[in-house]
Amino acid sequence: MRAITRSFLLFAALLIGAELLTRFAFVRTMEGRFDYGYHPTVGFVEKPDGKVELQRAGGRRFFPQTFAQQRPEGTYRIMVIGDSVARGKSVKESYAGQLEKQLRAQGIQAECLNLGLPGYGARRKDIVLRQVMKYQPSLVILHVGMSNEYEDERESRRRDDFNSPHPKNWLMRSLVLRQLYEMKTEKIYWQWLPNTVRNQSGVSDANVELLATSDENTQREWLERLQKVTQDGLQRLQAARIPTLLVVQASNTKKEDGQGGILLDDRVTDSWTAPLTSDLVARVTMKSVIPPTQVTALYTDSNHVRPEGHRLIAEAIARTLKDKGWLPAPGIVK
Repeated sequence: MRAITRSFLLFAALLIGAELLTRFAFVRTMEGRFDYGYHPTVGFVEKPDGKVELQRAGGRRFFPQTFAQQRPEGTYRIMVIGDSVARGKSVKESYAGQLEKQLRAQGIQAECLNLGLPGYGARRKDIVLRQVMKYQPSLVILHVGMSNEYEDERESRRRDDFNSPHPKNWLMRSLVLRQLYEMKTEKIYWQWLPNTVRNQSGVSDANVELLATSDENTQREWLERLQKVTQDGLQRLQAARIPTLLVVQASNTKKEDGQGGILLDDRVTDSWTAPLTSDLVARVTMKSVIPPTQVTALYTDSNHVRPEGHRLIAEAIARTLKDKGWLPAPGIVK
């Protein structure tokens, strides 16, 4: 019993020490850690010198980028908000990076920032949009799709659960214990677990998502929410007179079109986004950009495209901006 008591006291002392160290030494890096992307500002680090750093923190896995909080004179600032499709493999290879390269080749001092975040649905993209509007964008590009509403729903429940006063969450008030829990959830030590444990967890999560995405009522609720959140965001942007371009997601059905190509499907987002266009809202659909004969070569799975696909999207965006008259003359910013 005495040995057990000593062991318990030692464990308690180590836990308390780790907790104090975490709270005092790493409190800034823990900001928004358990809001799962629903924190309004986490990931946007505003520096004393007027710069903003995009960082991986608090459920936001931004590509590291730095920009001035106040848009520099003569700069055409484009901010791309989306999920992993818009994010791409890197800033350079994404359509944000390739659009910047194309516009700069035309003599336009473009600054294209990639704010694509894996697993982000309408609600969490809208939170990013609210913050982005502070930084004087010349143009906002919003990638619209419905493949991540399950993730938004799941992370919202996790946030609410952790912040509830229920006794089951009392131990989770410890930042150390929360971090250990998150390490399991994010599979940081996944490779050290037995295959049976990994497989069971993976199958369980996949089954839950499959049930949710196959339920018609759930799909209807998600679509209604996607429409409302998108429309509300556009209203805020139009009230601020910020031009906006929607990139409409199209999924690879892997079904032949009978003409040597593959069918793309954007029915979920196409019909209701088309009427949203106006003098301040433009639209580019991936279905119109990716040739059916190139779907197999350009798509890596049902939704994501290779860098060449991003290049085609960037070219379509540049053409649309020119047609709308939104592009400034070289050296001039509207």
